[in-house]
Amino acid sequence: MNKTRPTGAIRSVLSALIVLLLAACSLPGSVRPTVKIGLVAPFEGRYRYIGYDLFAAVRLALRQANQAGGVGGYAVEFVAYDDGGDPQMAALQARKLALDPDVMVVIGHFREETTAAALPVYGQAGMSLLVPGILVDEGAEADGVIWLGPPADVVADELLADVESVTLLGNRGALSAALQRCAVRRGIHLAVMAQPTAAEAGEVVICAADALTCGEAAAALAADGWRGEFRGGPELAAADFVAAAGDGATGALFVTPWPFPADVTSEEWIAAYRDVAGGAAPGPLALPAYQATLLALDALAQSAVAPAGPTRAGVAAALAADRPFELYWYRIAPGGRIIPLPASAGF
Repeated sequence: MNKTRPTGAIRSVLSALIVLLLAACSLPGSVRPTVKIGLVAPFEGRYRYIGYDLFAAVRLALRQANQAGGVGGYAVEFVAYDDGGDPQMAALQARKLALDPDVMVVIGHFREETTAAALPVYGQAGMSLLVPGILVDEGAEADGVIWLGPPADVVADELLADVESVTLLGNRGALSAALQRCAVRRGIHLAVMAQPTAAEAGEVVICAADALTCGEAAAALAADGWRGEFRGGPELAAADFVAAAGDGATGALFVTPWPFPADVTSEEWIAAYRDVAGGAAPGPLALPAYQATLLALDALAQSAVAPAGPTRAGVAAALAADRPFELYWYRIAPGGRIIPLPASAGF
């Protein structure tokens, strides 16, 4: 099980474009061919918390690849763009990446709306998009898209496992839709409300909105005297949830397929991350971003052995495989501490 401490240091690390060179072994004075990995995420604005720990995780994966000798004899440029969490900006940044023939694969966009806006661009360009950090509608398909998370219905089933009646906050997005489908299928009474009073909320409230909205809702319910159980999906792992909820976050439960690194990785990995991140601890998006980068690098290496070298089509073929996942439960303790729950917790 797992736990997380959101980060907070990578600040001005992104203006519009950041390029990092991954060196591969070569003879002195030789010129290596170059390929690129793209990263698009919100690094500024309301959703900047998303970008804080994932950027250092990508840098760590690239550093380790460099120390191991590069990728199939190619130098790899890491090209990162800020979409600000805005769908129009996400599509614009996707077009910039699609127009660069050296970009073989992209990691992003870390929000449902921005990912959806960018998908057609990548599909038309024949470029793979690795999507970590968000849930996906069951059966969702798009050319070249590799979903690294489980269907939202899996998380919804877990959240509804032991309830007979629930109040749902948030009527948009994959998790909200999945919760409503699962409630109907299992005969659970579910009422969708924007901001219920303590009297309206009932014993269990599940928030399927973004971290700030969930935090504000939890704070308002606590101030109204509500003492039920507040639940949610991966969004509740974000530092912004605890910051907005204050004491209202205490006791909240959330389930996520992306465990906190401190719960599943070695001390050496944590230390390596901190070294890249200027001392900051890895947060809830560090692992999915790190794993996505390793997948991209591996696909580039596989594609690089072809006579023509790495291509977008070759990278896409190397990425075509199902990937397993697990779910992890956490509870938020007083003071905002996030505590992993054992698998036997009964949820």
